[in-house]
Amino acid sequence: MQRRLSTEVEISRAVHEALEGDFTYLLGGDAGRWWAFVGERLEMGADELMVRIDLEDDSSGPWFMWLVFSVVDCGNALSLIKVSIPDPEGKPEAALAIPEGREQVPYFVLR
Repeated sequence: MQRRLSTEVEISRAVHEALEGDFTYLLGGDAGRWWAFVGERLEMGADELMVRIDLEDDSSGPWFMWLVFSVVDCGNALSLIKVSIPDPEGKPEAALAIPEGREQVPYFVLR
């Protein structure tokens, strides 16, 4: 299956636009599912959410990139607060793991 975000340029553009508040390129056709996920998690009291972007590298295989969002403005807005990219050379097991300290944060999978 072809991944929608597969090159550095595509990933960089998606993250940059999300930082600017535009999630269109990042989410593509998954926008409806994302906002439903956000709504459900906010109703359950979540104050942070994550997006896991599934990626694959020819040399190191599959890995995940994580975007961490904080709920702000009394639950009416999200702010992208962190982009977590694993260190496959220093900690290869981190490439497929939830970021340390965020194990309980609900996440949305974007392929």
